[in-house]
Amino acid sequence: MKTKILGLLALAIISTSACKDDEPVSNTPIANTTVQVNLNYDFNFGTEDFSLNTEYTLDNGYKVRYSLATFYLSKPVIMDDAGGMTALSPEYLIVRPDVTMSDLGFMQEGHAHMFNFSVGVDSASNTENGSTGVQPTDFSDPTHPLGPQPEGMYWTWASGYIFVKIEGEVDYEGDGTYDQVFKYHLGTNEFRKDRSAMLHTDVKGGETLNVVLAVDYKEFLNGVDLNTEILTMSMNDGRALGFKMMDQFDKALTISKMDDGHKNN
Repeated sequence: MKTKILGLLALAIISTSACKDDEPVSNTPIANTTVQVNLNYDFNFGTEDFSLNTEYTLDNGYKVRYSLATFYLSKPVIMDDAGGMTALSPEYLIVRPDVTMSDLGFMQEGHAHMFNFSVGVDSASNTENGSTGVQPTDFSDPTHPLGPQPEGMYWTWASGYIFVKIEGEVDYEGDGTYDQVFKYHLGTNEFRKDRSAMLHTDVKGGETLNVVLAVDYKEFLNGVDLNTEILTMSMNDGRALGFKMMDQFDKALTISKMDDGHKNN
């Protein structure tokens, strides 16, 4: 009798196992809740596309061409409508006219209310006296934005990064002969510009949020006297002009969503 009972129990266990093996395995996909964030660049000279070493005409008839137009962006952040912040990556970007887009990593799906960033480098990292101060020689990675750059985006004598570096030349008579160079090297902590633009858009997992940063290099020179306001290193006698040109650069920037028909300041 005992043997019979044990046999029945064994059959029950085998039967149960067989039933479990026959049950379908659940392959419910894990929901994707992340959103790719891209910062796209749109460089213009008024209504024309902008590129280096191309001749453009100002409203006063002066001909100009830019030989250098490089700047730093830092600490990009998406803010939701409750004030929550998502820091994007990388936290430092160096931007040139041949750059079309920067991959800023991911945010969680939800509401992207504001896009915040700075033109320049934060004070904590910008100088050797900052709490996390760095200089280009601290970076062994040749691709790091704060590492050595071909334009020379760091003042060794001032121990700080150049936030915006723009150079070019002007032809006053429009006769094909360039008469004067202009150089605007803009930096030190007081020159950093913190920008915030409203996106006010809902994004779902798997989507891409495309933000556009446009720079109008004609607007940059609007109201600038290229006979006299042609040189500043942001120091000493050139400091006032440096502040003016940093304001000019700030005015030349607009930020929008890619699907917008307008641009937000």
